[in-house]
Amino acid sequence: MLSTPLSYQMITRDMSATLTRTAAQPDVKRATEYYRETIGQVTSIEEFLGDHRLYSYAMKAYGLEDMTYAKAFMRKVLESDLTDSESFANKLVDKRYQEFAKAFSFLKPSAQSPEALSDIEKRYAAKAVEQGDSESLIKFGTLAYEQTLANVKTVDDFLADDSLVAYATTAFGVEPPGTAASAKSFLRRILTSDPNDADSFAASQTNSAWRELAAAFNFSTEGTVRVQTNEQAESTISSYLRQTIETQAGKENEGVRLALYFERKVPTITSAYSILADPALLKVAQTVLGLSTQTGNADIDVQAKYFESRIDIESLSKPEELKKFLTRFTAMWEAANPSSTATASVATLITGQSNAVMSADTLMSLQGLKLGGH
Repeated sequence: MLSTPLSYQMITRDMSATLTRTAAQPDVKRATEYYRETIGQVTSIEEFLGDHRLYSYAMKAYGLEDMTYAKAFMRKVLESDLTDSESFANKLVDKRYQEFAKAFSFLKPSAQSPEALSDIEKRYAAKAVEQGDSESLIKFGTLAYEQTLANVKTVDDFLADDSLVAYATTAFGVEPPGTAASAKSFLRRILTSDPNDADSFAASQTNSAWRELAAAFNFSTEGTVRVQTNEQAESTISSYLRQTIETQAGKENEGVRLALYFERKVPTITSAYSILADPALLKVAQTVLGLSTQTGNADIDVQAKYFESRIDIESLSKPEELKKFLTRFTAMWEAANPSSTATASVATLITGQSNAVMSADTLMSLQGLKLGGH
């Protein structure tokens, strides 16, 4: 458990340290290690849904633990083609399902993520220019690489095509040692290494470019294409840790949990309707504006228009404006829900000092804070 007294400010002052402490908790550590070690071996939706430890970890990471039992529903989410606006996940109002589907590639697993593909193409172009290749030759080589890579299902598929190997090794400025046969064996060990494991074959090489090469591809230790890239897996783990922090905070102070949740979801808020579609975000907005929960029964368009007139949603993407907004929220929340001795006072939430006192004047000044913007 997080230590008390607890406050939103205490947690967010050094979120990286809070994440580190949370990750070190024995139960969290065990769950995370299992996820990191196992997700790379999953090759189908059936395997994923059939492994409760793995599946429930991912569901919690995306705030969907209440839907863990609904496997038939989640299967449809994972089978959704997010490029199709009519797909099952895209037609759901709750955007968490789209985020969940986006975190996996069960439909079209790829040997490289779009980001990794873009990076390797930039590296190759830079090396090819140094070698004196023409722009047209570079474009032709890159197009051929993209088209051929799309059909790669295993590391052996990749190694069987000399043009793919040449493109990748040129991009990273490396050349495998030994004869043709031993060179491919060496590359196989590199590409099936876990780049996040300091003891892996790729990480043990003196030239760090070999680890970078391993990280650029999405092969499991068995040589199959993973349904999650390393980046996606680490993002899922980070989300799980953040969700754990929010859950633990909520046991001590619900207002802190809501503030942390709002902070995490800000990038997904594009309009007042985004807030109205999420009960937790709505509760924060209602609290900030001093509205009763009963106002949620009003016409949704009327509510949206009112929220947009009172909250500068675009400005919440700015850290200082978000801090100001959540400072007001914690003050308003604490005023309506006085802390017990086990939780932080509103003064602690704002000043970080447990012995501070919130005066009436201070509270009145918070009432006058602009809700985003200047």
